[in-house]
Amino acid sequence: MHQAHPGQLPQILIVDDSPTQAKLLEQVLLAHGFKVAVSKNGAEALGHLLENPVDLLISDILMPEMDGFELCRRVREVPELRCLPVILLTHLNDPSDVLHSLEAGADYFISKPYNNKLLLARIHAALARRGACITESPDGRVTIEHHGEQYLISAPKAQIIDLLLATYELAAEKNQELLSAKQALSELNLQLEQRVRERTAQLEAETAERFQAVEELRRKDEVLMQQSRQAALGEMIGNIAHQWRQPLNAVGLLVQDLSLCYEYGNFDQHYLDTNTKKIMKLVRHMSQTIDDFRNFFTPERDKVPFDLNKTVEKTLHLVEGSLADKRIRIQLETEAVPELTGYPNEFSQVLLNILNNAKDAFAGQQIEDPSVVVRVRLEQGRPVVTIADNAGGIPEEIIDRVFEPYFTTKDQGKGTGIGLYMSKKLVEKTMNGSLTVRNTQAGAEFRIEV
Repeated sequence: MHQAHPGQLPQILIVDDSPTQAKLLEQVLLAHGFKVAVSKNGAEALGHLLENPVDLLISDILMPEMDGFELCRRVREVPELRCLPVILLTHLNDPSDVLHSLEAGADYFISKPYNNKLLLARIHAALARRGACITESPDGRVTIEHHGEQYLISAPKAQIIDLLLATYELAAEKNQELLSAKQALSELNLQLEQRVRERTAQLEAETAERFQAVEELRRKDEVLMQQSRQAALGEMIGNIAHQWRQPLNAVGLLVQDLSLCYEYGNFDQHYLDTNTKKIMKLVRHMSQTIDDFRNFFTPERDKVPFDLNKTVEKTLHLVEGSLADKRIRIQLETEAVPELTGYPNEFSQVLLNILNNAKDAFAGQQIEDPSVVVRVRLEQGRPVVTIADNAGGIPEEIIDRVFEPYFTTKDQGKGTGIGLYMSKKLVEKTMNGSLTVRNTQAGAEFRIEV
């Protein structure tokens, strides 16, 4: 048998008809400092051994032309190779492999798929005693070295083989259990992957539905906002008429007076200048009214700092004419509050919606002194605006529904039911505040916290 010289790398012959398995084993051995040759079947390996002796033979069992058992038997028949260490690779499925290995004269067997650490340990053990064949003493005892310890075995051969077969059967059973567990685990993984895919698809569908629902709600809110603005525009047209009626009457009277003065000869430059100034003052007032209403409907894209008290005063000025026509008195009470950052026009729209609802609440009622009290004050560091009327309040059975979309107690054609709904959304979404309502002894009170 070939003997590696000191410092020379041990040579190992791999015999396997699977190029993939042979290559994997070759890479492991090369990585640990061995010289490696590869044969694809037993016949080719035997020819290689006769021409190029090696230090160790590692052979698969199932191969064409000549299997691993036959190769091992042929090796033992060659005097020069009789003591060559032979390791057979088995799938550890059949205990008869042990008997065939003993018959063929193999030294070790390793189960496939093998553990690299165990394989290398077997290789080092085989190389450590290469050239030393196992021999029996005259009394039949055998000396075995295992993990640095020597053992003297005197048991009968039949007993040794029975013990070896029992051990192999137990190992084969455990191996089968591991394979079954591995298969079950693989099937479970496939099931879990399928469930994950199904759940992922379900979640994606639900997410898409939610996005679609959110988009639909956004579109509905846009429609409601547009409807709310259109309703407010209708109210504003009425307010403009109230704001202009008195100045227009005054202008008409002044024009008539100019004509009469001219007819009776009382017309002079001083009189003309005086009446011209009065007329221009009224015209400027009407022009300012147009600017106020135009600014109210100008869309705001960015938040801006604004004075809450001034915004409230400006809003009340827009509706004071229409309220005065209904003999509704407005009372404003303010105190200093910090400057806010937000959308002043939208805040004005909220106030107008609430004031218009208060005006409508007085319709058909005999209230001696109808009034609306608007208060601006600071509570616990937060600006608060309250709008209270004395119109008798909201029935308790519907007060919780006044902020629902399209809910209205007005006659058909007189209310859209979206004013308070949009007001609440504006306060809560664009101002991070709250809009609530409660009944007082005299009527209803709306409360805006921003």
